[in-house]
Amino acid sequence: MARKKPLSEQVVVVAGGSYGLGRAIAERAKQRGARVVIGARTREALEDAAVDLALETEVSDRAQVERLVAAAVERFGRIDTYVANAMVTVYAEAHRLEDDELRRVFDVNFFGGVYGFWAALPHLRASRGTFVQIASALSYRGIPLQAAYCSTKAALRTFFESARVELQKERAGVDVSVVLPAAINTPQFDRARQKIGLQPQPVPPIYQPEPFADAVLHCCEDPIRELPVGWGAQKLLWGQKLSPRAADLILLRTGWKGQHTAELKPTDSPDNLFEPLPGDPGPHGRFDDRARGTTAWTWLRLHRGLVGAGLGLGTMGLLAGLQGRFLPRNGMSQSWRFLS
Repeated sequence: MARKKPLSEQVVVVAGGSYGLGRAIAERAKQRGARVVIGARTREALEDAAVDLALETEVSDRAQVERLVAAAVERFGRIDTYVANAMVTVYAEAHRLEDDELRRVFDVNFFGGVYGFWAALPHLRASRGTFVQIASALSYRGIPLQAAYCSTKAALRTFFESARVELQKERAGVDVSVVLPAAINTPQFDRARQKIGLQPQPVPPIYQPEPFADAVLHCCEDPIRELPVGWGAQKLLWGQKLSPRAADLILLRTGWKGQHTAELKPTDSPDNLFEPLPGDPGPHGRFDDRARGTTAWTWLRLHRGLVGAGLGLGTMGLLAGLQGRFLPRNGMSQSWRFLS
């Protein structure tokens, strides 16, 4: 994948940018000098976001997504990166999902991403830009209580696998990055519909949104085909590939209790499935005291060149030290000459 222009020279559109990970992506992009446009449903959060342009947008409505893209192009003349982040979910066992609930999750999560791709693609062709889809590590492994969410993320991942190769074949210059986050401390867990009667939580280990936002912004400048973010995501992917049956057994023990606290919560509590909830919750959820502010695994993944160079220099230094310690004073033996 080709390296793109610096973020400070980019126009970035974030769909689903009013709070949580999307808000962190948008505001950190703005801090780094990008011109940032966000679209989302939560009006108060849109008003408070520190971005260049915020537009009330229902991503399940294709016309509204097209309006968001058109507004960005009208304001700035182009789009360099489009980030599709909008999502909703329902915490419920698969057989307890209602038809309209499942359709709604697909409308927002799957079609919201696809509509963004369709609307942004002509402009990304012109700028030779990047489409970034926020999927999930759960696109590779479904878990209990999340059948609706997991199935939409799997659909997104495979849709963009197809689209990526098609764009490569025509040499469009458009890159597609699919980001696979682990569990993030966002307000979504207080806003999601749930039928379990308990307060939902991210599956530990929990991470703050900022390091994940930085990983997404890395893809804006240096696209990565598929990027697991957080050790929890990488561990899940490896576990599923190594032994799906073992993953089943682990989820039988931990798959329910890992997704909720002990706090009771009425199943008819207000949620954001069909309509946005009022207020501006910001990027973080209620789990600040349990969330990690960094992810060393992802940092190493994104800086493999630096790590490799450091290891190479360290190895050379070690060999040089050994050479000086063990070789004869009057010069190298023939067996060590290959090191010079």
